[in-house]
Amino acid sequence: CTEAFKSPSALQSHKLSAHTKDPCSQCAKTFSNKAQLSKHERTHSAQRPFQCPDCHKAYKTPTELRNHSRSHTGEKPFVCTECGKAFMQAICLRIHMTQHSGERPYSCRQCSKSYPTLSKLKVHMRSHTGEKPYFCGECGKSFADPSVFRKHRRNHQGHRPYACEECGKTYTELKDLKNHERSHTGEKPYLCSDCGKAFSRSSSLACHQRIHSQNKPYQCEQCGKGFTQLSSYQSHLRTHSGEKPFLCPQCGKMFSDPSSFRRHQRAHLGFKPYPCDKCSKRFRQPADLAVHERVHSGERPYKCQSCDKAFVASWDLRRHMLVHTGLRPYSCTECDKSFAERSSLNKHRRVHSGERPFKCMECLKSFVVSSSLRKHERTHLAEPPHICDSCGKGFLNKSGLRKHQKIHSTSKPHSCPHCGKAFLFAAYLRKHLRTHGDVAA
Repeated sequence: CTEAFKSPSALQSHKLSAHTKDPCSQCAKTFSNKAQLSKHERTHSAQRPFQCPDCHKAYKTPTELRNHSRSHTGEKPFVCTECGKAFMQAICLRIHMTQHSGERPYSCRQCSKSYPTLSKLKVHMRSHTGEKPYFCGECGKSFADPSVFRKHRRNHQGHRPYACEECGKTYTELKDLKNHERSHTGEKPYLCSDCGKAFSRSSSLACHQRIHSQNKPYQCEQCGKGFTQLSSYQSHLRTHSGEKPFLCPQCGKMFSDPSSFRRHQRAHLGFKPYPCDKCSKRFRQPADLAVHERVHSGERPYKCQSCDKAFVASWDLRRHMLVHTGLRPYSCTECDKSFAERSSLNKHRRVHSGERPFKCMECLKSFVVSSSLRKHERTHLAEPPHICDSCGKGFLNKSGLRKHQKIHSTSKPHSCPHCGKAFLFAAYLRKHLRTHGDVAA
């Protein structure tokens, strides 16, 4: 070629790298030197000559072994000059640096999403094609992402070397343990620059930021609904197909999304590791605890844009918004009834099917909805759990206690607009208003 060099050694190096190619005997790839070819050829063989002395895990290259060894020592030699964050591998630092530079040179042609590395783009492209080239021989599961596949394989191997000192829970990767530990400490180091909301995981912050940008890259072709996360999009698709691949081995109940399945499993275990420091209540998830804590603080961050109502949880606001829109998108195929929420439709379907999946363990009576079962279970208690402070009367639920406590109050908030007579309960006012039938007419 016509390229010029300052020294004979530089010229020789160029000739070897640019014009000398060593071909792989197994595939069509070529390499500029024997060392690179030798390293590549190990990908075709099962040979893993470099073994970790601590856990006996084996690797194909000394670089892979050095990177792995840092998971035992905790060494993080690659430090970001912008924010001081340290990493075990140089590639992790390079990917991290793109957060500061904003550089994401690899764009998806189908949804315009961009990525800092070509490998991440390739994994993303499989979400469009449905390709899952990584197959687990143990359980038959397939994966699009090689890192998720490697993590999955460790579950079969039983290799979970990272244990939480607080609760004993074990993990296959150090980063998963670090994320878990924040559930005990309450640390939320990832802050949204738009609204100030904090998150324990960087991935949660990235998903949240799409709310501000209105970026919903995953669009359902059947109904046009958009999603910020691939997992939410995949769960949504199952609402159209009716697929419920997650089966509870204890009660046989099936679920369309993994998060609902995990929540359900905790109900069997009775495992509630997140206590409220203001009262005796405990919760299965940190998110449920965060919502509950707003009951004590009075915080209502979810405000309706159509009226002045505010709510402690996002799902309460979504349910409320249907009052303004009148939208009832979930229709029963058996009758002409429609519902504002999918959960309400699912409950209604049991009227047609006769299904009563919630069974009392004391008397074996079964119920259509879980709330009816919980209410029934209180009838087996020796003492009612909700006691009136004024007279000592007991009630099975809080709503019954609140209704009773109004008897002790002098307040009568429900007034007749025709005669001014006041009542303790709205039901009493409605009954009274019938006496003004001729006036109302």
